[in-house]
Amino acid sequence: MKKYKYVPFYLIAAAVFISDLAVKRYILSSFETGDVFGEIPFVADFIYVRNTGAAFSILSGNTAVLGIVSIAFCIAVAIYWFRKKDKHPLLALALALLFPGALGNAVDRIAYGFVVDFISVKWFEFPVFNIADTAIVAGVVAAVLYFLFFDKGTDNGRNNS
Repeated sequence: MKKYKYVPFYLIAAAVFISDLAVKRYILSSFETGDVFGEIPFVADFIYVRNTGAAFSILSGNTAVLGIVSIAFCIAVAIYWFRKKDKHPLLALALALLFPGALGNAVDRIAYGFVVDFISVKWFEFPVFNIADTAIVAGVVAAVLYFLFFDKGTDNGRNNS
């Protein structure tokens, strides 16, 4: 049973990647840039935006570089995942969210020269984002919590040596 203990995390990663890819493909085939195609009242609008930058549109126009960085990040996450001996469930969750999030945006950058963003929060000014971005943020939060509270090499951030 032990060898199957991470299957749920692989399934989470696959679900994030496939849902991100499917929604973006639907948007690309159905809407023009700037089209608003739905809403969750008082929460978010769904609007098709092309992002040629990274988070908050920084480094706009550097799609090739960002694509390479995204792929390098995915490789680093995969290597870390397979080299880490005793994976804590919170660390496994972090990696299961970070990898498909970075990969989803990398696919867009390489295939289209931009990232498809579509979620626009209504209740405060915030850049438009997508499912992959949401997974990355959740993965970072899970990783920070893991390293702060569960990493065996530290005692709540202090070295044990």
